[in-house]
Amino acid sequence: MTSYKTYIFVLIVSAIGSFWLTPLAARLAFRLGAMDLPNARKVHSRPTPRLGGVAVVLGFCVPWAGLYLLQNPVAATFQNYEKLFAALVGGVFAMLALGIYDDCKGADASKKFLAQVIIATGLWLADIRIHSIDNPWALKAIELPDWLSLPVTVLWIVGVTNAINLLDGIDGLVAGVTVCIALSLAVINAISGNVFVTLLTLALAGACIGFLGHNHAPANIFLGDSGSLSIGMVLACIGVVSVFNQGSGSAGPVLTVPMILFSLPLFDTLRVMVMRMARGVSIFQADRNHVHHRLLDLGLNHRQAAWALYGVAGSTGLLAIVLSLLDSVQQVVVSAVFGLVATGLYVAWRNRARKLEAGETAKA
Repeated sequence: MTSYKTYIFVLIVSAIGSFWLTPLAARLAFRLGAMDLPNARKVHSRPTPRLGGVAVVLGFCVPWAGLYLLQNPVAATFQNYEKLFAALVGGVFAMLALGIYDDCKGADASKKFLAQVIIATGLWLADIRIHSIDNPWALKAIELPDWLSLPVTVLWIVGVTNAINLLDGIDGLVAGVTVCIALSLAVINAISGNVFVTLLTLALAGACIGFLGHNHAPANIFLGDSGSLSIGMVLACIGVVSVFNQGSGSAGPVLTVPMILFSLPLFDTLRVMVMRMARGVSIFQADRNHVHHRLLDLGLNHRQAAWALYGVAGSTGLLAIVLSLLDSVQQVVVSAVFGLVATGLYVAWRNRARKLEAGETAKA
């Protein structure tokens, strides 16, 4: 019971901290001129502050001091991971600073990408790295040498960070999806006894829950790049120290668990990138081809679109929890079935969208 009381403490304190800090972040955004102005591509109709990431990151950090005041096994375990935690927090604040600069001044996409690679490399040097990947057809995991671990880890951290950033298109979407992913990760790690990662995920989930009180449609403040980049990096790092480097026996889980868990943001990013390349434009060029834009085009409002995608993230999170309890071969089989079902649903959704578009064109 002591463990669960501490877990609940972290979840609640981070939520309260984020909720109360968000109005202060909005005032800071007004002072710094970090305002998101409406345009043809965006879905809001009034200038809105966009430094919500400051409140989320600070809310994420609020509970940790309390763990030094508690005297129980959970707090003691957290204190054993001080160096790893310090590295993670250092990376979070570096990404937060990058996001704040982008929200206030605007940053070139290539320079932002380079900064993200540098931050991810620093995290790898601090031992937040993918050491191995499970081989479902053998008893031993595939150990990654440093020359391979570095690019794989950097690709994962930068990829997930940008996937979360690109998903941030409608009120409350990223915060809500993050809650679903983080709580799923919390369950996976609580079951496996990984106290440190469970605490991290609950703090992140709590910070996003508190922020949603101000960010759910109609939003009074946006995450901004300061929030979506920071959240994406935290999720990516938690994935590295959790689902990649932990499993039954000596092997970590096969790629199916993290890929299923992060499937919504990764699918959205991959889909948009492919469409941009097909049109011959830069993959960094903004457009209205994200999944949430398509849901809005189908007639859903902001809340309906957000909750539809919460449902997707929650469902993939539950599937990831189930997969984490299976052996590697079973994971592959179940994931293959999921992939076929998901592909069928996507094709059906695309056909319906095309019929609706064709009907509107005929009426015009």
